[in-house]
Amino acid sequence: MNPDRYESLFTKGKDQDRRTAFAHFHPFIDLNRNQDYDASFVAIAEKTFEGKESWYFTQAKFEQRYKLKPPKLRNYLLYTFARLIDLEKDDGGGYFIESTDQNWICFNSGLQDKHSVDLFCIFERYHGPLNSSLQPVCDWVYKGTETARSPVFRQHFALRQPRLAWYSSDSRDYVFNTEYALDTDVFDHMFDRAKERSGFPPDATDESVRNYLRGALENLIPKIRRNYKTAIPVYFIGEKRMQLLLPFHSSNGSDISCFLVERDDVNRCYQIRTILDMDQAYFNARLITRPDKEWLNP
Repeated sequence: MNPDRYESLFTKGKDQDRRTAFAHFHPFIDLNRNQDYDASFVAIAEKTFEGKESWYFTQAKFEQRYKLKPPKLRNYLLYTFARLIDLEKDDGGGYFIESTDQNWICFNSGLQDKHSVDLFCIFERYHGPLNSSLQPVCDWVYKGTETARSPVFRQHFALRQPRLAWYSSDSRDYVFNTEYALDTDVFDHMFDRAKERSGFPPDATDESVRNYLRGALENLIPKIRRNYKTAIPVYFIGEKRMQLLLPFHSSNGSDISCFLVERDDVNRCYQIRTILDMDQAYFNARLITRPDKEWLNP
């Protein structure tokens, strides 16, 4: 397998070259010839320890943003695959295991079943008709998600198992250092984003936005000192590094937004990189752990 070949686990849009997607996920076709492209992902969700419903949004405004279901699981698999590709290139390999005949391949999804056993996504090499007039296709076809105990897994991979994705070996990346300060003088480039993602009305002044966000930041460190889980570790896929989420109540008092911060050891502070909606925050946090519902329950 050449990890440099792939941009994503599955095609994310009609304009993407299918050869840059790792695998095709066949739809389920019912007796009326209706195609259900969500069926494979729903089946994975049903196998997970958390259960199917945990992979859907509970708030309607987030559920309506995503046409393909279940949205949390799809994004989790996309982000996990992206990390595995990086690790395959940079960490000595072993994150994708091929069968001896090279017709099957698998990776560790990072998920577990209801018995707390690892779930592996399994794919068969595509062997379609050799017709140059056909449009490009993916190299692999999804065939299911199984544990290492299943006959299907044993048949193709015997006792070999792919390595689990990891995100940081530095313990400082997972816990907020309350001896560090928060840089509050960084809002000039965030006003439009803050208004959009923090519940501000469109006519809110820059000064009111600045004052509210500074107040939210000042209240965060005391909260973290009382409950270290207030700060949520994330692996931000876009920048390929660990950061922390600091959730706060939006200006409307009901929604939650998150500061995305990065540790600056030179200046002994945390720099604010952006403000995220709760759904965006959840996607990045879920790679590390299932976030506490007290904060991130979109």
